[in-house]
Amino acid sequence: MSMREKEVLDMQLVLIPILADAWKKTYSELSDIFKKYDVLSYIDVCYENYNSTGNQGIIDDLKDYIEMQGCRVN
Repeated sequence: MSMREKEVLDMQLVLIPILADAWKKTYSELSDIFKKYDVLSYIDVCYENYNSTGNQGIIDDLKDYIEMQGCRVN
């Protein structure tokens, strides 16, 4: 695993409880959303931009990404 892959994985793992709390979702509900809308891949694509974005900016961007695909997160 490359250093970037480790850093992306770390970011993904850190974001899970933050998103669950922000969106008032259980981990199971969040997992279903992540799978259906390929959120982990999107985080990978956005990783560099997210490094200079605060948590609220990331939460808002992910919400927009998911809602553009037809899902309401809160």
